[in-house]
Amino acid sequence: MTAPRLLLPLAVAGLLATAAPASAKLTITPFQTPTKQIRCAYMSGDGFGPLIRCDLLFLNDRAVVLDKTGKARRATVTDTVADPKGKVLGYGKSRRFGRFTCTSRRTGLTCRNRANGHGFTVSRERQKVW
Repeated sequence: MTAPRLLLPLAVAGLLATAAPASAKLTITPFQTPTKQIRCAYMSGDGFGPLIRCDLLFLNDRAVVLDKTGKARRATVTDTVADPKGKVLGYGKSRRFGRFTCTSRRTGLTCRNRANGHGFTVSRERQKVW
């Protein structure tokens, strides 16, 4: 098992300890871009989320987070959701995760909250949140 794989359960355990009741069931769906430099997880459960977090592996300890309310935000992280076994979201493909839609392009990954229009676009060249 690789180190990033070990950290995913620890990261989720930390989130659950502070954000959800003990009886909550958490669903985690990992995915990544074809370059494997942007690795994400959609997380949702009873009393938690939904949210999408994408770790930017080309920047140290940086991620973007989009939750059910408000604007997307940049975050400094000390854990990871980067699962190397996450399904690759191919260029030109989109996938829905609850209220979110993520689209992979050669120019970057865009995720939007369909309920309020907020989202982010990230690539090695730029990180835009709205």
